[in-house]
Amino acid sequence: MNFKSKPVLLIQPPNLCKTFTRSGSVYPPLGLCQLAAVDKNNIIQVLDAEGLGLSIKETENLIKKINPKIIGLTATSFTLDIVEKWAHFSKSLGAMVIVGGSHPSLSPINTFQECPSIDFIVRGEGEVVINELIEKILSKQETRFLEGVCIRKEAEVHISDEILKVKDFESLPFPVLSSMPIKNYWCPDAINRPMVTMMTTRGCPYRCEFCSSPAVMGKKIRGWSVEQVIKELEYLHFELGVKEISFVDDVFTINRKRTIELCNKIIKSQIKITWFCNARADHINEEITEVMKKAGCHQTYLGFESGSQKILDTIRKGTTVERLTLGANILKDYGISRSIGFVIGLPGETDETVSQSIELAKKLQPERLQFTRFTPLVGSPLEYFKMEENGFHKKGDDRVGLWIKTAYQECQGISWGKESW
Repeated sequence: MNFKSKPVLLIQPPNLCKTFTRSGSVYPPLGLCQLAAVDKNNIIQVLDAEGLGLSIKETENLIKKINPKIIGLTATSFTLDIVEKWAHFSKSLGAMVIVGGSHPSLSPINTFQECPSIDFIVRGEGEVVINELIEKILSKQETRFLEGVCIRKEAEVHISDEILKVKDFESLPFPVLSSMPIKNYWCPDAINRPMVTMMTTRGCPYRCEFCSSPAVMGKKIRGWSVEQVIKELEYLHFELGVKEISFVDDVFTINRKRTIELCNKIIKSQIKITWFCNARADHINEEITEVMKKAGCHQTYLGFESGSQKILDTIRKGTTVERLTLGANILKDYGISRSIGFVIGLPGETDETVSQSIELAKKLQPERLQFTRFTPLVGSPLEYFKMEENGFHKKGDDRVGLWIKTAYQECQGISWGKESW
């Protein structure tokens, strides 16, 4: 571990990914690496303590040794307690603490309440302001008038109404992964290692009411050009030795023409990687599936949400059970595995609608399968809807917990239904 005493340290703490994922997967801290990529003054470094396999004590000792003046963290609705623990530790060393991420972006006041050790929150895409914010903190200048920056100073809190968006997206460099512990990243969906995650676009135009992504990333699709993506893939594969990519775009297939062009150029460039991605099943046809398969795609995650048309209409999924089924079957015909996700406990959920989801899963027999407890997300239209207990991974004998238990019991096949994520 070759860490220098730079003034800014961005941290992925131990157990952060493992807390959020059922499988204990470990992913690179893509957002933090993106911030490091736009560092103008060579004063930012990223510590992926989880990827390095460091214990809590080892991480604390390393941070003490680096002795940064500013520490940055990323928070979601499900990691606030971990973030506060490390923010509190950072404050004990005299560092200022900056936090970004989906939950702080959409609910900064709640984040300040839940994490009393945080000094600054950056709302939205931090690349826009991170250099200026750091410079002002280090030189002890006023930061209150920076757009997208929320501040706590003693008992006073200043909240910015702006959620930052990168305007000239193609001018952004890709996240810096060269110093990350690439060989240690993995998830059960990958078939090769080393594996890293990669985002080629941000934004989603759909209106699914359980989702908060458009509130953070926007509804307009923005991203790197196909040529830029190919160049980065070549670097990851030929220079860093990456053999598997998890494309984490909200919907990798959102622009069919672009997806087909990208796949054709992967094939032409002789980039021998395997990969998997998120897609909408109603985007899938034979043309796009054939070229995805040839370009190395071995699995696609499909958010079905429910086997009940009534629930799909309620949550404004914008498609039909029949179209979802068609897309899943086309993928199977071309030899691409399906990881299908159902959300249990959505508005209108009953024994009957759960049975419809189970029957659809049994009919399709996807290679991987998720039954996830509905959890209201800050910034989503269903933020305040609650059925029984909340929490992605919460288990119990409440109604939703029993539905999920039954669903998994009925959908465990010998060659299908393996739990994902």
